[in-house]
Amino acid sequence: MSHRTRSTAPVRRRTAALALVAVAGLLGACGGDDGGDTGATEATTSSSAAETSSSAAETSASAPAEAESVTVDAVDFSFELSEDSYAAGTYTFEVTNSGQMPHNFAVERDGETIGATEVLQPGGTATLEVTLEEGDYFFYCAVGQHRANGMEVPVTVTA
Repeated sequence: MSHRTRSTAPVRRRTAALALVAVAGLLGACGGDDGGDTGATEATTSSSAAETSSSAAETSASAPAEAESVTVDAVDFSFELSEDSYAAGTYTFEVTNSGQMPHNFAVERDGETIGATEVLQPGGTATLEVTLEEGDYFFYCAVGQHRANGMEVPVTVTA
């Protein structure tokens, strides 16, 4: 019988272990019933995520468009602009100094500079992004006497 006891003991241990696993599984399943509520929460979360995605789509649909790009060619004592009329909005000015002297590109409204590039050496480039509201502006070069020598463009921004 001792032989039988030895072979039965491991079987009993395995059976006990399997019973514990089964009980743990049932407890987990009971937790799964609460998890059913979790499933409802997940569905709500998914629904909320869908609503958030929908809201994000509506936001991007009603968000302002990307900045309009305008090329600016700074030549000695003048600017050549790819646009000649401006509506209120955000603009990205892509400035190239094609002249023989250093230049920059600045934007002024009501006597106040609202944006400017660094001084560009001949062949240099820079980008300036500004939001223009309805009103009168000047695009000009702030280097030395360049503005006084005619490197200025008056601009009226419409609504």
